[in-house]
Amino acid sequence: MTAGSPIPLAFSADRVTAAESPDGAVFAAPQDPTSPAPAVAWVVDGNGPAAIAEHVPTGIAALAADGTNFYVATYATLYAYSRASGDQDGQWTMPVVNAANSSDDDLVALAAAGGKVYVSVTSGDTVSVYRVDPATSAAPHLLVRGLGDAIGPDGAVYYESDDHHLVVLHPDGSSVTGPVLAHTPNGLGGGVQYVDVVAAGTVWVSMPAGQGLDAQFTTYDAATLGDVGSYTGTVTSSVVDSAAGPLVLVQAGDTASCPQASPPVPASCVLRIDQHGAMSGAVGVGAAVALIGPGPAVVVSDTATGQFDLVRLT
Repeated sequence: MTAGSPIPLAFSADRVTAAESPDGAVFAAPQDPTSPAPAVAWVVDGNGPAAIAEHVPTGIAALAADGTNFYVATYATLYAYSRASGDQDGQWTMPVVNAANSSDDDLVALAAAGGKVYVSVTSGDTVSVYRVDPATSAAPHLLVRGLGDAIGPDGAVYYESDDHHLVVLHPDGSSVTGPVLAHTPNGLGGGVQYVDVVAAGTVWVSMPAGQGLDAQFTTYDAATLGDVGSYTGTVTSSVVDSAAGPLVLVQAGDTASCPQASPPVPASCVLRIDQHGAMSGAVGVGAAVALIGPGPAVVVSDTATGQFDLVRLT
């Protein structure tokens, strides 16, 4: 695995949201969902330059893409834009997003899977997951409420139920209830497991230690929810599924495989990772802020220009 040349994304922002379609087109935008001002989403096809994908009426909360559409969520509206023509071909009123007294910009998440769009809205400790059928104008349909969620590639929803079980709701409506997840807060931000992501047929669940950056990760079989393995990592690492298998983004100094430069500089690494936490093949990618698949690619903060770059991994 090697890192390609940086592709400037032509914008600067405090935060960025990004998504990749199955054919490798990467969409990115400043994440500023409380802004009333119009926003611009950008797209990078292949290794070409970034181009304007869409103009959006207000600040953007989250993005998703599939082979047919590019999706943009604001706090008020979910938009669908045709990948073929660029025209808007769908619009739905978003579920209520309660942003009052919240400093978290990640109250909304989008996923395109199995021909549908999944909208996750966080309110306090509760996440509500809705499904939208892009072929209809029907309002988002509430599927589950839980304490965290992750969407599988077929549209299965993995979530923590109110009684702290790991549960999967399949697109056909069937469900499987798995083990009880830890929920014994230690007063320091630890002692609680969180559903993170589905990658390589495995559900990844994290539990911060509550002091420093240490965290314990446990993996579960995506079909049976049986225990697969566990390993120690850091709360700043993130796993994604990709055409190259599961990958993890870690910050410099977090593991022996991604050592801190001397003198220290903003840096991070992408590594291959298996379901037991074994990492290999570190690739330095600079000051990465997001790892996305299936490409895979990373969005990097360009400290020289103050803007963001896209770096593809091959």
